[in-house]
Amino acid sequence: KSVGGKTLAMWFPIFIFFALVFEHAVVNMYLFPLGMMLGAEFTIMDWLTWNQLPVTLGNIVGGLIFTGMALYVTHAKTLPAKQA
Repeated sequence: KSVGGKTLAMWFPIFIFFALVFEHAVVNMYLFPLGMMLGAEFTIMDWLTWNQLPVTLGNIVGGLIFTGMALYVTHAKTLPAKQA
C-alpha cells in the first residue's frame, strides 16, 4: 500500500506490454514523454503526428474489428427476434 508499490504496480503492466513490442496509444503516452524528459530530440507535434495519431486510429480499428466483430459473430444467433 506504499506509494512505491502502487507506482510499480502501475508501471509493470505497461512495461510488459511494451516489452512484447505492441504499439498501443496508452503505452506511447508513457514512453514518449519519458523519452522527452530523458532528452530525446523530438517535439510533441512529431509525437502526435507520426506516432500517437496513427497508433490511436489503429487501436480503434483493431478494437472494432477484433473485439466488436468477434462478439457479433459469436452472439448474433442469440439475439432476440425483432418485432414489427
